[in-house]
Amino acid sequence: MPIYETDELTFEVPEGYIDRTMNIFVTPPSATKRAPLSIVITRDARTAEPVGEQAGKIMKDVPKVPGFKVLGQRDRAVGSLPAREARIHGETSGVPTYARQTYVGYYDTLISIIVTAPRASSAQCDAVTERLLGSMRFKKSV
Repeated sequence: MPIYETDELTFEVPEGYIDRTMNIFVTPPSATKRAPLSIVITRDARTAEPVGEQAGKIMKDVPKVPGFKVLGQRDRAVGSLPAREARIHGETSGVPTYARQTYVGYYDTLISIIVTAPRASSAQCDAVTERLLGSMRFKKSV
């Protein structure tokens, strides 16, 4: 069985399992005067197509969620890797939301970085996203 390592532990994963690790970070409730933000990082399998095309197919599904729409997309770099980014408006539990979704191809993994905030705090969401993406350092060169 393959060995899997995290910061805290090492364990064996049965053959054939797929890594769908997810990291979630949130601002503490009312700990600051800033708007509540969430950061979600997920991993999916890469396809053979360029990251922009794979992410574009994911973005085509966004309008299928009632009340959600893609405001725009662009290619960019995260570290030295090509990435695709989208800005999205939607509504979650009656609250208008704004999200920045960035997709990065890293070997056989598509890493999704999603930063979400109330729509009124979109400028703060953009600033946090830029700081987060600018701080990312990949452990192995592609």
